[in-house]
Amino acid sequence: MSPQQRHRSSSSSSLAAAQGRSISSEPNNKPIYTFGLLTDIQHAPIPDGHSYTGNARYYRHAIDAAAFAAQHFQDEQVHCVVNLGDIIDGKCADVLRWGGGSIEVDTTNNSGIDEKDEKKIADKDETIISVGHDAIDNVLQSLSVYTGRILHTYGNHELYNLSRERLGEKLGIPFTMESTGDLVGYYTCLIENHNQNEETEEPSSSSSSSMKLRALVLDTYDLCLLDRCPESSYKRHRAHEILSANNHNYPQNENSPEGLDGLSRRFVAFNGGIDEPQLEWLQHSLQLARDNDEKVIIFSHQPIHPGSSWPTCLVWNYDEVLDILRSYKDVIIASFSGHAHKGGYIRDEESGIHFRSVEAVLESSPPIRTYAIVDVFEDRLVFRGEGDCLSDVYDLDHVKMSAKV
Repeated sequence: MSPQQRHRSSSSSSLAAAQGRSISSEPNNKPIYTFGLLTDIQHAPIPDGHSYTGNARYYRHAIDAAAFAAQHFQDEQVHCVVNLGDIIDGKCADVLRWGGGSIEVDTTNNSGIDEKDEKKIADKDETIISVGHDAIDNVLQSLSVYTGRILHTYGNHELYNLSRERLGEKLGIPFTMESTGDLVGYYTCLIENHNQNEETEEPSSSSSSSMKLRALVLDTYDLCLLDRCPESSYKRHRAHEILSANNHNYPQNENSPEGLDGLSRRFVAFNGGIDEPQLEWLQHSLQLARDNDEKVIIFSHQPIHPGSSWPTCLVWNYDEVLDILRSYKDVIIASFSGHAHKGGYIRDEESGIHFRSVEAVLESSPPIRTYAIVDVFEDRLVFRGEGDCLSDVYDLDHVKMSAKV
């Protein structure tokens, strides 16, 4: 059974249960936290097209869908929004090839291309270089109707267009330089509950819980080929070694999983892995959350659990990440990711942690707008899907919530 089939078969019964609980006699039916989720917008100023596997993609509609989602987030006054990566498409780097424009040059005269035409071509080249930058700006503008905090991850498609330095500037990702000289973009923050009364510092009527919720945002392109210097980058060298050892198609056809079986299909160049310093940071951050009586949600572009995604989308060293997460099952509520456009879900049998790959904005045809709003309660997550994003409810019986003061 595929991740998508497993996900679909679990949704209806759990959603019905949630609807039943939401109108039950519980003393407090208000969520403690609410946040918006969207992923794989992959906007590009080109006509609609298809993926390399034939899935329809709606590059221009995606930005309209993102704007609609932002308005919904604003209307509901969610506590924050999380963008799970791939905010623009790699095709922004070559819009002419994909029908995004053309250079008009007059060749009717016998003298060939004149100085005016050469300037036109040069100007067009400059335009092509800036397409990725402009596309991100346009998506951010469409999201700006939401006035709260947006937490961004990044994926492979951003790296086809922009450097990590520019991504940090545009998306507010706090990239730092490790001792190897490579930039990495993992970070953490508490999700602020603005239902607290600022004057009395007492909970408002929306929730009387004292739960503290922390977001841990992973960088799954820590070890990768993309935007890493071939001569000097330690992490690129590591990525080269990993792909050389695990994919016989590399380097000639680095994005192909052809001939690879099962989970080995994850070793392609549009994926990446998590290096040792980030793994140590992850464990340290989870221990601090445990010590401070916080609950955690993991956010990443690439899926971490093989049951929540096709193998071709997984983090290279997903097993190492899973080992750490399973050690903190009393802390981690769920893990949400993008990258696998059709979505998927599994509840890890060993830990009880929920792993959800969220459906992509990009592959929903007009007028469908795909995104989600997640409500966090003491005992469950209510995942309210919009468009092609499936709704579900996830019990939190694997974590011990703090007693209400």
